[in-house]
Amino acid sequence: MNLRRLIDSYLDRNLPSEKEEPKSLHKAMRYSVFSGGKRLRPIITLESAQACGGSQSTAIPAACAVELIHTYSLIHDDLPSMDDDDYRRGMLSCHKKFGEATAILAGDALLTLAFNIIAADLEPKKGSAIIRELSKGAGTCGMVGGQAFDLEYKSKKKNIKTLNYINRLKTAKLFEVSAKAGAIASGANKKKIAAMAGYGINLGMAFQIADDIADEEGYAKIFGMERARCDAQNFIKKAKYHLKTFGKRAKGLEAIADNLWRE
Repeated sequence: MNLRRLIDSYLDRNLPSEKEEPKSLHKAMRYSVFSGGKRLRPIITLESAQACGGSQSTAIPAACAVELIHTYSLIHDDLPSMDDDDYRRGMLSCHKKFGEATAILAGDALLTLAFNIIAADLEPKKGSAIIRELSKGAGTCGMVGGQAFDLEYKSKKKNIKTLNYINRLKTAKLFEVSAKAGAIASGANKKKIAAMAGYGINLGMAFQIADDIADEEGYAKIFGMERARCDAQNFIKKAKYHLKTFGKRAKGLEAIADNLWRE
């Protein structure tokens, strides 16, 4: 089974059935989770676990928790009060399909389910450490904080320092947590966890710039395509540098970095 199927299978088993009440809420949750995402973040978690000498099957709860949190963030980002997007991955966004109230609740439920999965399926000490990392990376010190700054600066001119700060919190922090979660689940030492953190944060920065280049928005629009490509490549180099300590075990993570433009 490839990693995408492994992740989808676990998500399918752990998401409530559409036949269970409240049916409309469970349908909205499943609609958003299975809307065609590439599963990049949970794949990073699984590859991280393998690079650290652990088992991908042991890390699957952490990987899927990351994906649930990512999906919740997309649902809320699309809301009229946030980015106000009608479509996500070529499909109607959750609030356009099921209504704004149900979309908000679906996001809330996915965030809650993420921590439930870790608590239920991971050894307590590792689970506690991953919950601590996830809650920090997804909260005001990470993704939610980045979204707040993004909204605050939406109509303001951004310099490089401000934009990098927003990208670091809003996007890169969840990449960092994805990589660290795999290391923690595998029982890695502090040095390896720190190396994975370095890989994740730099990969996340590169990912956001690549996304901006594809959309001709954000980083690319403010600083131009040439600088955007150059800065993204520098972040990729930094990400790969942190993988040296893992040797051949990190081939999967290196491939993700090398193929980022196609992610």
